[in-house]
Amino acid sequence: MKKRTIGITVILLLVLIGAAGAYLAIGMHYKTHFFEHVTINGIDVSDLTAEEAEKLIAQKAEDYRVILTTKEGTQEKIEGSDIGYSFVSGGEVQEMLEGQNPLSWFLEYLGDGRSYTMETSMTYDEAKLSEAVSNLACMQEENETSPQDAHLSKAEDGTYVITPEVEGNLLNEQKVEEVLKGAVENGEASVDLASADCYEKPSVYADDAKLKAEAAVMNRYSSITVTYHMGGDMTEVLDSATIASWFSLDENLQPVFDREAISAWVNQLADQYDTIGKCLPFVTSNGETVYPESRTYGWEMDRETETEELYQLLLAGDSAERSPVWLEGAWTRGDNDIGDTYVEIDYTNQRMWYYKDGVLLVETPVVTGNVSADTASPEGVFCLVGKEEDAVLVGEDYKTPVEYWMPFYGGVGIHDADSWRTSYGGDIYLWSGSHGCINTPTAQAAIIFQNIEVGTPIVCYSSGINYGYSQVSGGGGAVSDNSSTDIVIIDGNSGNITTGDNAGGSDAGIATDNNTDGGGTDTGSGSDTDISIDIIDGYGTEDEQIIY
Repeated sequence: MKKRTIGITVILLLVLIGAAGAYLAIGMHYKTHFFEHVTINGIDVSDLTAEEAEKLIAQKAEDYRVILTTKEGTQEKIEGSDIGYSFVSGGEVQEMLEGQNPLSWFLEYLGDGRSYTMETSMTYDEAKLSEAVSNLACMQEENETSPQDAHLSKAEDGTYVITPEVEGNLLNEQKVEEVLKGAVENGEASVDLASADCYEKPSVYADDAKLKAEAAVMNRYSSITVTYHMGGDMTEVLDSATIASWFSLDENLQPVFDREAISAWVNQLADQYDTIGKCLPFVTSNGETVYPESRTYGWEMDRETETEELYQLLLAGDSAERSPVWLEGAWTRGDNDIGDTYVEIDYTNQRMWYYKDGVLLVETPVVTGNVSADTASPEGVFCLVGKEEDAVLVGEDYKTPVEYWMPFYGGVGIHDADSWRTSYGGDIYLWSGSHGCINTPTAQAAIIFQNIEVGTPIVCYSSGINYGYSQVSGGGGAVSDNSSTDIVIIDGNSGNITTGDNAGGSDAGIATDNNTDGGGTDTGSGSDTDISIDIIDGYGTEDEQIIY
């Protein structure tokens, strides 16, 4: 029994010694050979000597190529020979082998293996690599689409929408070269250009918060309209398309409007609707059309103020309705803005009419500015600026009280003149007219004064036709009697009015003042004739006339 036990022990010892010897023998093999599962630059060198590994690496270098995969999934290749790719031994393989512990071969066998990288043993020509990259089909211009940023576009309905970005397929050549250099130096056989982030990218995407905010602001301002009420039933609409062309956004997405464009639009609007300074048609009481210049009566926009008002309104970002800021305004809007309440003065015929709400209240002869003394009354359409009772008119050489004073242009106005003037109409104004004012019979001045309002248009013109109105004597005024052939005579003494109808009950008549010193009675007889005679009651010679 004892001998048998000894025999077994001896056998075990021999087995162990054999196994140890075998392990050591295998270990000695790996002293000159690489372990299993070893790669160098991706090349399997398992169980190869350093020399064998170098030959294999050199052979693989000759066969080296790198496959490039584009984002579209197409593939291109660059051969090692295209870039001068080759292996140059520098002893690195031997160093890697010597770094192995031969006795750990069994553990290495059970493990995942080792992977070595040589950075200095593989060489290539960088210039050839750059050339190879440039020659890639995916790098050619005809095959490239540049990326486009997401941006705002104007839709057919005028709103702004976000147009999505375009990724494109434009490669960054420098980035491609860098990625390929790394792959070649590491012996990598493939490169995914998209994964390697080699493509140019848009800088703005559709989900960009700033772009969305910009769209919101643009849509707000692109929908603004401003409706201008110009007077009467006239309107002008500043449309959203025009407004949109005037503004942009600053870096803080705040609207910035083109003030010059706004000013130009306001000026165009004013040019269209301003009437001050324009010569508009006016149909006279005699049916003639004249074109007096609108001088102080009419519409005139305050362009500078309106430009600023509109600018601030647009900044608010809301549609609105408004009336412009006017420096001057008229009572109505129409062909001439005069309407049916106005005073009309015909210098040629020395005649004045006053209409209120379309009703003729006064028609009277007048005496206007002295033409021979170069103080002719101004022509144009003016605005009554005031009215005063018992005023005193003061000039360089006169100081005259009047009962009714109605100025309409500087020192020129309508006033009574019976206290010094005995005759009106005719051609008195040519040689004995006023300093520019409209001398009016007191009774008629009173009617005008009692009915007229400040702001009433005063239309002053020289008719192109002399209608033959005669000079009228007397201290009063005249109104017509519905017949264009009747001429009214006013008694210089009493101021009584005598017409053809009153004198003879017909449509024409003769009235005479038989008292040359202002006394006497008016007599007349009438029939269906077109005869009228004026007798001027004289209170002095031409030289003795006082002009106001």
